[in-house]
Amino acid sequence: MRAAARRIALGLALTAAGAGVAGCGGDSTGEEAYATKVAVYVGVPTRGPWAGPGLALARGAQLALADSGGGAGDYSVRLSIRDTTDDDGVAVSAAGASREAGNFLRDVGTIGAISGIEPVTIRQWAILAGQTGVAYVTANGGQTGATRADLAPRGPRLGVDLSTPDARIARAVGARVRAASCSTTILVQAQGAGAGRRFDTPAVDEDVRLLGSAWTDPQLVTGLGQALRRGADCVVLAGEPSAGDAADLLGPLVAQLQGRRIFLTRGAASGGVAQLARRERLRAEAVVDDPAPDGDALTRRIDALHRRYFGTPAPAGVMAGWRAMKLMLRAVEGAGPEGGNRRDDVADALVAARVPAPPAEAAQRPDGTVAATAVGLARPAAYGWRVVRDLDAPAR
Repeated sequence: MRAAARRIALGLALTAAGAGVAGCGGDSTGEEAYATKVAVYVGVPTRGPWAGPGLALARGAQLALADSGGGAGDYSVRLSIRDTTDDDGVAVSAAGASREAGNFLRDVGTIGAISGIEPVTIRQWAILAGQTGVAYVTANGGQTGATRADLAPRGPRLGVDLSTPDARIARAVGARVRAASCSTTILVQAQGAGAGRRFDTPAVDEDVRLLGSAWTDPQLVTGLGQALRRGADCVVLAGEPSAGDAADLLGPLVAQLQGRRIFLTRGAASGGVAQLARRERLRAEAVVDDPAPDGDALTRRIDALHRRYFGTPAPAGVMAGWRAMKLMLRAVEGAGPEGGNRRDDVADALVAARVPAPPAEAAQRPDGTVAATAVGLARPAAYGWRVVRDLDAPAR
């Protein structure tokens, strides 16, 4: 079966298993709800430089739902993938996240929401989900810094955070830089909207540090160019998707970057950088929170499913999307035949459920985080960032 036919087949399977897009919650305004059909919303960027990582997460969720027969327990599930990119089709900020969160707020059939990648999206969706009692899963992405909204009084926990802690990502980046035996290291940080926590700078022993709000900040472009002309041989890019596309910083300096080592955090590893690195043959790698697709039987099966239905090996983000969706389905099933279409019962089941693999089956901590999270080394491929090995495992 050709790739296009496979994608159509998957779409038909998901539609049939979910009893049709119009089934769950009636129409999109939520005016009518059905007893055995529920909705899970996935909020990710599907346009612009972050479309690749966003679609990878969404496709992982699609595959997990299809693998479970389109539902859980007595309930069929409609998966609604919402594009959280801003109206300009490029930027990732609170505007796009809030716009799409409104859709699951209006749909009375919604029992769960999943997002990741960008801290500002994670924060907006988590807060709005909490206000409406919707079970919420963070699949991956940077951690959010504390704000007055985060610290405000609230009720019982409704969410689970499956992302790898920022400190662990930073330590992994630092270890990769040390292994490269760099003579001069430049650390470039782009904070973006400021929802995420700042990069743990002690993790990297940098010689030059540049800080800006966006990758297009003139000071970053000028500073990096000057450092490269002085002979720096390693560049670390740390940031968040709301800072834009790091390819905008690297593109004008491609000639100077030839032969240099480039290390990126997950929040800097856009699809744009992967394309640029492939095209210009740059030595780039990223540390991401996704396990290697050849790590065990499960990841190999997910990878094979992605190849079958989407025509490429699984890029970084697919495993995280799979895990988040499988956890949500466990919550629906755990709520039982009487509670699988009730937000409160599903949320209660979510925060009590064991978290599925990959990377490993795990129990939740009291704050909703889990110990079993992934750190993977990813390299540019024609279809995005591909995890080539787990960084917690011996090199192979």
